[in-house]
Amino acid sequence: MKKMWVWAAMACTLAACNEKPGYTITGSVNNPSLDGQYVYLYPYGEREAAPLDSALVSGGTFTFQGSQDSTVLRTVRFATGVVPSAYAAAGENAPFAVTFALSNAPIQLTLDTLSDAVGTPMNEAVQQLKAEFRTLRAAQQKLAADLKSEDEAVRRAAEQQYDETDRTIARKADAFIRANMDNPLAGKLFFDFRYDIPEAAQNEIAAVSTPTFRAVPGIDKILTRLENLKTVAVGKQFTDFELKDMKGNPVKLSDYVGKGKVVLVDFWASWCPPCRREMPNLVALYKEYKSKGFEIVGVSLDSKQEAWEKGVKDLHITWPQMSDLAGWQNAGAAKYFVNSIPHTILVDGNGVILAKNLHGDELKEKVAEALK
Repeated sequence: MKKMWVWAAMACTLAACNEKPGYTITGSVNNPSLDGQYVYLYPYGEREAAPLDSALVSGGTFTFQGSQDSTVLRTVRFATGVVPSAYAAAGENAPFAVTFALSNAPIQLTLDTLSDAVGTPMNEAVQQLKAEFRTLRAAQQKLAADLKSEDEAVRRAAEQQYDETDRTIARKADAFIRANMDNPLAGKLFFDFRYDIPEAAQNEIAAVSTPTFRAVPGIDKILTRLENLKTVAVGKQFTDFELKDMKGNPVKLSDYVGKGKVVLVDFWASWCPPCRREMPNLVALYKEYKSKGFEIVGVSLDSKQEAWEKGVKDLHITWPQMSDLAGWQNAGAAKYFVNSIPHTILVDGNGVILAKNLHGDELKEKVAEALK
């Protein structure tokens, strides 16, 4: 009888040893109207990929089970059209969707207007960072009234505070990425903040990136862009291009740059709120330094002539303008690999790039320094 118990114990031990480790994803959906719908598990960053698994939402919950050979990024979301698309701030997920690090462990997902994933150290680390983002963004929302104030001083102060908060969020993302290179979610953050983290900082991150980081979908395109940007980096001679002025006449950047003046090349568009917020600073800067050897050249990413003209008039722009009315396919923007606006390039009298993406007081100080 004793031997039978020994053999039974050994059999249980062997079964446990041979059992394949796996994950259990439990999720909650904070929207009763989505009960009865299916959520799908997708590989992150593959637009045309078929779902890897599906689960029915019942009673506001769902479950996935499986096994994973290594930690990977996965996205859980509803089918296209089930949930209306909406804006997601950098570092956040689209409503009722979540991207997370999947490994063989229990993971808990919450699908809501702001969706979360917890349950492993990698996911928990990002969740803590997102909590900091949300606190900062909540403070930004309190500036809404001041941002619309008719009192210019109040409005400008709110704009500066709002922009500084954006920079603080980007710095926190930067610091997290550098400290968590072996967490694939750091790669996702780098992709999400590719418009917010300064170019110089992105190059520093690229220099210390790990294979795990570089394997995240989309990172290869960012690294390629950073290499391309080195051709128009600070210290390089400007790259010329030809567009048309507001009357339809051909005009080259070299008609203004490299002629002895310090020139600010401002990539903007009438439909761009941050561009419009920054424009009063440029108007004041131009008024102060135009007679001292300073010029601005606007490169508009508008696609309609009337919108471009109206923007110039409404924003009191008096400096030369260039465009091909091709929107984001603007030939000048392509030469400088511009993927967000406003985008500024400051060039000295000899055509050498002095600085990029300066705004407000930083830009004013750099212009004053260049004109000395």
